[in-house]
Amino acid sequence: MSKVNFNNVDLKISNAEFQLRISNIKDRMIKAGIDLLVLAGDEFNQGYVRYVSDYRPILEHALVLITANEDPILLCGPECKTLAIQTAKIKNIKVCSDVAIPGEEYPNEKMYSFKDILKEIKSKNKLNKIGVVDLNFIPNFLLKNILNICGDKEIVNSSNILNELRAIKSMDEIGIIKRAYEMAIAGSERGLKNLSIGKSETEIAGEMSYPMWKMGAEQMSHCFMVASGKNTSPALSFPSGSKLIDDGDLVLLGIGAVYKGYFSDISTTKIVGKRSRGKEKLLDVAWKAREAAISKIKPGIKGKEIDLAAREITSRAGFGKNHVYGVCHGVGLQHCEYPFFGPTSEIVVKEGMIFTVDVGLFNFDFGGVRLEDGIIVTGSGYEVFRIDSENKY
Repeated sequence: MSKVNFNNVDLKISNAEFQLRISNIKDRMIKAGIDLLVLAGDEFNQGYVRYVSDYRPILEHALVLITANEDPILLCGPECKTLAIQTAKIKNIKVCSDVAIPGEEYPNEKMYSFKDILKEIKSKNKLNKIGVVDLNFIPNFLLKNILNICGDKEIVNSSNILNELRAIKSMDEIGIIKRAYEMAIAGSERGLKNLSIGKSETEIAGEMSYPMWKMGAEQMSHCFMVASGKNTSPALSFPSGSKLIDDGDLVLLGIGAVYKGYFSDISTTKIVGKRSRGKEKLLDVAWKAREAAISKIKPGIKGKEIDLAAREITSRAGFGKNHVYGVCHGVGLQHCEYPFFGPTSEIVVKEGMIFTVDVGLFNFDFGGVRLEDGIIVTGSGYEVFRIDSENKY
């Protein structure tokens, strides 16, 4: 298992790479017979929009409209107009009333309706097939506009076009994600250093956040998971200011940073104070399952083989029903993104993929555990990001 080396060089995605992304998307659109591609995003689901524009909306929605023969159009709301102009790689920007904050008034802003923008595109392009990314995510009021203008046309979910492109990271993307993991590891190490009986979960969360902000994180990847005792039993939880760490508690730390739009995601679980054999066994099994999954990683293997390597160990230990989700999820412009590897996944692992190996065993009366590493797939195997690899408990 090789370790990742970090550096202090400022990192970014080049303009040429953004242009290449648009070109690759258009090529795939033509092959799929798609005349218009609609990408949707918001503050919490920024991945698709940011992949092509580097624009991250705040409070408002955002859309990118791509046709085969014209430059893409970015639709933003009025409050994010200046932000879009300053940051977006797409320069054809329209302020759209439909993606503005509902109920707010903007008397000094010239805005266009999504319906009128679609009508203009339709007047210049033959639209027989429209792809939406993601059809399961796009807000209903925007989908209604597409149906009103283009309802007689074929409308399909085209997430696969971007998912497959986003799954293979460029060298620049890999460098940025490494930096995001460096931040997460630094925060986690500070959290572990401050673990002690009598401290609250939120106190530990606060300790973890400081190094990440100081190192240049633009946001946290998700609400930090700091859970102790029975609060570790759910697979997902929020830290509590009233729950103090007790002697013998399992304490779960889940953390991630966002740097230049790219996420990291990493977790560990420790026993604070007196150890019990039951809790040690749970960590032993999770540790072995994680190592078994990681040992399978190489280009060409199917995702299910990674998951089943871990699941065989957890099931043999009697924890099969407590192993509640697939072992791997992608990491990039979202905290959780394609690919997802569960026990039936036929997705083939490829060089340049970045995903987590995340073994979680939950829903015990006394708590649960999560061990989660970040993985970069290389030509011969993998690189790993891990918290405190030497101390199991």
